[in-house]
Amino acid sequence: MKNRWLEIILKVLSVLLFLLTSWALINSANIAFFVMLVIVIGLLITTITLVMRQKKVTVQQANEIAALKQQIVEQRDEEATMLANVSHEMRTPLTTITGLAEGLQYGVMDGNEQRSYDLIKEEADRLTRLVKSVLSFERMRQGNAENQAETFNVTLLIGELIEKMWPQANKFGNEIQNLCEPDVYVYAAVDQVERILINILANAIQFTKNGIITVSAKDVAGKTHLFVTDTGIGMTANQIDRMWQRYYKADPSRTIKGESGLGMSIVRELIKANNGEIKVTSKVDVGTTFEVILPQKLS
Repeated sequence: MKNRWLEIILKVLSVLLFLLTSWALINSANIAFFVMLVIVIGLLITTITLVMRQKKVTVQQANEIAALKQQIVEQRDEEATMLANVSHEMRTPLTTITGLAEGLQYGVMDGNEQRSYDLIKEEADRLTRLVKSVLSFERMRQGNAENQAETFNVTLLIGELIEKMWPQANKFGNEIQNLCEPDVYVYAAVDQVERILINILANAIQFTKNGIITVSAKDVAGKTHLFVTDTGIGMTANQIDRMWQRYYKADPSRTIKGESGLGMSIVRELIKANNGEIKVTSKVDVGTTFEVILPQKLS
């Protein structure tokens, strides 16, 4: 409201200055008086302009401070969520490892020693994956991720990954189909593209049971499009939006122990680092399709 009145006064003074200038020129008025009047009105206009500008800057600064405060609150909430999730995910494998180690120490695992060692190894691997995920994401968040891009045949990489992940898919009764076009190339960091595809495939396998997962790669208008489609439980629009948030799990009841909830956040950061983009379409109880678009040559 105050700014509105200042704007009106500024306009009135400007009009008045124009009229006085015109009158002085037409009537050859006293030059000294005219100059003094012009100076006074000019100072008023300058003062009001500076006051309005300062108010605008003050409001802008207040908005920026409020936004920063909100960002700090959100970061603290995310950190609290991270600590809670990581602590929760670590507790179970640590408890298992401790129990098995004590059992072996006191000789109560007679006849089951090998199984105990296998379980300890499995739980240790889960802890390792969790720690690696957290460290990888923090490196990317701080812009410290290594990115040595090169041109490579992504069709061959996908074939190797499908073979590697076939046993995991088989545990869920799933079949993985390779529908890639021959010799499709990508310009990106090989290990990072591998990480992207592993995370997406693992996600598809985890949320699909006795279904089909198809992977395809094709050249579209000079860019490489990678598709991973499953016939799993699907997601709502809200779950798709929240999926990219750090430490978010679309269905905690079905999330594998030791997983951090960072998988899709890492995927998005890696795709961004390689000048790509990702699209997701999904329908509940029908399935989900991830589309990753990557360059074929240096931009």
